[in-house]
Amino acid sequence: MDKKKVKAVLLLLFTVMMYGLSFVSIKISMVVFPPISMAFYRFLIACFVLYPILQRLSPGEKLKKKNIPLMAISGILGITLYFYLENNGVLRISSNDASIIIAMIPIAAAIAESIFLKKKLSLISLLAIFTSIFGIYMIIGGKLDGGSALGYLYMIGAILAFTAFLIITKPLFNLYSDIAVTFYQGLFGTIAFIPFLLFEKVRWELLTPTILFHFLFLAIGCSALGNYFYLYALNNLSVATAAIFMNLIPVFTFIFSYFIFGDTLSLPQLVGAMVVIISVSIVTIQDSRLAKKKQLQL
Repeated sequence: MDKKKVKAVLLLLFTVMMYGLSFVSIKISMVVFPPISMAFYRFLIACFVLYPILQRLSPGEKLKKKNIPLMAISGILGITLYFYLENNGVLRISSNDASIIIAMIPIAAAIAESIFLKKKLSLISLLAIFTSIFGIYMIIGGKLDGGSALGYLYMIGAILAFTAFLIITKPLFNLYSDIAVTFYQGLFGTIAFIPFLLFEKVRWELLTPTILFHFLFLAIGCSALGNYFYLYALNNLSVATAAIFMNLIPVFTFIFSYFIFGDTLSLPQLVGAMVVIISVSIVTIQDSRLAKKKQLQL
């Protein structure tokens, strides 16, 4: 595995660790910020953080008019639409069911990548992706609680939106740097949230230093740096590999719950965590092997 791929994998691990910890901060921040308002202000702050980084890492890089539609669509799909659909889905079905449905993103991503980007996926990788879903099922206690049909439709829509975002974003790296793609997608995604703000009310009077700390972690750590690291990884790894790393989020949430909240770890949950970790490792190794084989053929 070359240095860029190793760096991409390490950044992905760091990113999903932050995402895994983010559920604690989201719960605390919800006291002040409703779901859509939280997403808007997170990405608004992220844009202010990312702009000076863009100027530092890629000075003078501008978005061309002809590429605005593609950049805008990808940002709206991966940020605005995804968060809107996921938040509404989670409100209507159990968190367990939502976790399992979101865990199917790598399957949708792998299928879409093979169709639209002509990227081959080995049978071993495909089996590993399916196995990771079983691992997540074990982590959540092997229990599905159900919910409204509309909730499931929202979650399926979230899968389709994020998959489309991954497929559209991949070719953008041939035109722009990682940081430019991150910034401009965040900018368009943030703008698209504005109409939804009319239906929510932020309770600013309840804001405390503790809540502010957790919210800034979400904005700077997850929405700014996390998104940048994730897109860097997407640029250097396959879509399927970048997608399956998201299945590690419940693993890290599970680990953090033990150390922070003192939650009990059952044997099936520990086994499930190991299954997910092994599955992600297999897909990553297979991606590296296929990439090396392709280079040798060239």
